[in-house]
Amino acid sequence: MKKSGVKSILIVIFCACLCVGYFYYLTQKTGNKEADMTEADMIISKDLEKSYPNTAREVIKFYNRILKCYYSQEYTEGQLEQLAGQARLLMDEELRQKNPEDSYLQAVKEDIANYDKDGKSIYNINLEDSNEIEYKKVKGQECAYVDVVYFVKAKKGSERSSQTYILRRDDDNNWRILGFYQ
Repeated sequence: MKKSGVKSILIVIFCACLCVGYFYYLTQKTGNKEADMTEADMIISKDLEKSYPNTAREVIKFYNRILKCYYSQEYTEGQLEQLAGQARLLMDEELRQKNPEDSYLQAVKEDIANYDKDGKSIYNINLEDSNEIEYKKVKGQECAYVDVVYFVKAKKGSERSSQTYILRRDDDNNWRILGFYQ
């Protein structure tokens, strides 16, 4: 009787070890995929059609991830085109019409080249809190004003610049970037 009880305990312990081992294997297997993804890959992989940011602040937060990637990350030419495509999806239709895809991409490339030439990179971004965002009705449309402070490293030291982004709700109730000013 005692031998079968010990055998049962050993079988249970062995099965538990197999389950724990298999769980560890699965978590390490899926964890490596995300670890191998660059920031550019993560931005590109976000399906904005299915999971568009809910608030004006989140739209600007995602847009700033794109900007930081433009100026501070390694990526391929194809990835740059996809990053620019993601940025354009955050724009209001009016802004997209003023910035056709080809000219927008060219402007981004020129701006990145200027940053590289000057040895600049964005090292910190401060985005105002949700309760500090200003909301107004402009010509009957709901708009949000989001302030952002950029800290940029350069060859000649560091600099700070501020921008206010203007967002407008679209017909689908999503916040879209309409423009910005310094």
